[in-house]
Amino acid sequence: MEERQDEVLLGKGIKRWPVELAETLLDNPLSWGPPTYALGIGYVDDPKPEDQYDGFIQLAMCVDGAYNRHSEAGQWANPILRQVKVKASYEELSTQDLLDVVFLVCRGERFCDGLIRQHEPQLRAIIQEVVRRIHSDVPPVFTVQKSHNSRST
Repeated sequence: MEERQDEVLLGKGIKRWPVELAETLLDNPLSWGPPTYALGIGYVDDPKPEDQYDGFIQLAMCVDGAYNRHSEAGQWANPILRQVKVKASYEELSTQDLLDVVFLVCRGERFCDGLIRQHEPQLRAIIQEVVRRIHSDVPPVFTVQKSHNSRST
């Protein structure tokens, strides 16, 4: 029986997954999420220290189709985040699924301030696993989407 290829669909306009950016984010202890703001209270986290939010967004948005693959996105991602939190094996998860979790948490920050910071240890573990897979003997295949605007000549 042939083993299924680990394939990741990149976002529109993305030519390659930025492994260097991932490694830079992992090497830097600064938070990946913005300071948490609570309506009516103000900032829960000190807004003055630097963070890596811009780099994290750039990395998270490199994949496409998470909402199409997972209709109940939050409910789908939460068990994976719990699995990563308790350090259970997630070898059976595809690289696409791991990166979809990162994307969904990043997008969830819009509705729930502090979500990235809350799940940052798990997000770091996920990105570390993706980087490990990329440097392995059998790396995932990153598929570039064809542009709808390209013309045949």
